[in-house]
Amino acid sequence: MQKKKILLISLGSIGRRHLKNTRELLPNAEIAVFRQYTKNDGVVPVGADILLGSIGDAISFAPDAVIISSPATEHVRYSLPFIERGIPVFLEKPLSHTSDHIDEFATIVTESNAFLMIGYVLRFLPILHEVRSLMAAGTLGRVLTAHVEVGQYLPDWRPETDYRLGVSAQKSLGGGCLLELSHELDYATWLFGLPDSVICSASKLSDLDIDVEDSAQVFLEYGPQNGSKTVHVQLDFLQRTANMFLQIVGTEATLQADLINENLVLKTPSNPNGTAVDATRLENGNELYLRQFDYFFSRSLKAYQDRFEETASFKDAVDVRHAANVMRLIDLAKASNAKGKRLHFPGEQDVK
Repeated sequence: MQKKKILLISLGSIGRRHLKNTRELLPNAEIAVFRQYTKNDGVVPVGADILLGSIGDAISFAPDAVIISSPATEHVRYSLPFIERGIPVFLEKPLSHTSDHIDEFATIVTESNAFLMIGYVLRFLPILHEVRSLMAAGTLGRVLTAHVEVGQYLPDWRPETDYRLGVSAQKSLGGGCLLELSHELDYATWLFGLPDSVICSASKLSDLDIDVEDSAQVFLEYGPQNGSKTVHVQLDFLQRTANMFLQIVGTEATLQADLINENLVLKTPSNPNGTAVDATRLENGNELYLRQFDYFFSRSLKAYQDRFEETASFKDAVDVRHAANVMRLIDLAKASNAKGKRLHFPGEQDVK
């Protein structure tokens, strides 16, 4: 394969992971890094070949693909110059920090024909694909309720860093659990569809030194035309043991999934203690991210050789339209919390 040029913008915790994985999947690529929010000491990061000093230099580098892991407040600004040039872009979630002007951005992406992929990495988790298969097969019957939960004490996310300086802790950088933990809102709408209305309670409950919400309870409500169900999404920066949990209650069975340990249990009236459901397991936590970039590079680079067998047939990556809907959902949840009312999706009309 001809030597490819890959640009990474920002190199925080997730950016460093993306750099490492890019080098693993593309060992011969020329990798450049642009970091606005890190002091430029002239030292090229391990795994990269070039350290760029400005966004202008980044554009002049003329990359074959771009990976952006900057704060959400900069996502649209950094991605636009490359999208307008038809260059494939991987953009970390969420799409932005607000749904303002998101339709205009989506139109630009569509008209450019550039490939834009949003980094909702849980779409690549095999256990969630097994959940979708069981739902599609009718194993659960009609879905009545679901509970989606994720939580971990913020200082424990990256113990080697000061949590107060991270994106998650700062409103000005697009922090707060609604934006930072939006993976769960993405996969909830992937499994159950977009809701008819939303009600949310979000606040800062802890003594953490942050200026954003550290807990959110979001209820996605679906009317008769969408199956008459309620999905509860709980997001927090509080739990001292990391937790990623899903429970779906159907008319015929209940399904419980531990997404961290990749365990799936099906409970029925004849077997109330439950039966373990077989599902493909990842070899390690980083494989999830390797699968994500295997797909991105497969779609972006000519003559790229897929690492994983499933990559060629994968169809569930998040595009700009779905990511825009997740942003609308987040903004509507914030508006519901502020107004103390149930609001209609996708607008802000009160639901009587």
